[in-house]
Amino acid sequence: MKALRIISAAAAALLLLAGCTHELKTARVSDEGNQPLMEGSEVGMSYSYDVEYVTGGVSDDVKDKINNYIIRKNIFYDEEETGTDMPEACARWARNCVEGYQSDIEDFLSDYDEEASWMFNWSSDISGSFEASCPSRSLVSYCMSSSDYTGGAHGMYGETYTVFDLKTGEVVTEQDLFTDDCEEDLAVLLGESLYDGLDEEDYDAIYEEPAPNGNFYVDETGVTWVFNPYEIAPYAMGPIQVCVTWDNLKPYLRK
Repeated sequence: MKALRIISAAAAALLLLAGCTHELKTARVSDEGNQPLMEGSEVGMSYSYDVEYVTGGVSDDVKDKINNYIIRKNIFYDEEETGTDMPEACARWARNCVEGYQSDIEDFLSDYDEEASWMFNWSSDISGSFEASCPSRSLVSYCMSSSDYTGGAHGMYGETYTVFDLKTGEVVTEQDLFTDDCEEDLAVLLGESLYDGLDEEDYDAIYEEPAPNGNFYVDETGVTWVFNPYEIAPYAMGPIQVCVTWDNLKPYLRK
């Protein structure tokens, strides 16, 4: 197993806070490893993580709120999780991956076949980054990408975005941004923007019209919704991003 790496990454973005420009200070924690199926086996479980988190530039309360949310909702999916120590949380996630593999694979070992060994090469990977900011609204957007393979034709992957208010550390939802009862209007805007951004030969691949799904990020251009594989299109098309500009959203904004 490679040594744990924690890399400073100051200046994820320049963000406007309380009338002053502050630099959001961040770091990244990274590691990767492999658990063999059995001693001497080249088949096994691999994992990797590369996760950015807040170290400064905001109050300790805001820092802890953001880091806890990432740990609670993006890493462990556990509302009871109270941790704010990202290196510790990521190391624990890796241990859980290995222990889960060892437990789950026991049921299949009796059917192990060298010719089908690829079915036992499982993997789990996560990567988190602050990827967009909207300084005029004191908002920053975080993306957690995940990829898992546990046998079968292919694995699953996706992107989950979270928008944070850097004044409070709270998550900003669609309900916070938009007025009530505008979902149908937003869906129309999304549909128009989707087809504007697609190649014509891909039109037929869309099997469901886009609608606000809670998975979005913001920047100074507007709001971009993200639709993961199978949400509105086949797996092969990957995550689809659809941006609607602030100008077009203006009639529906709370402020």
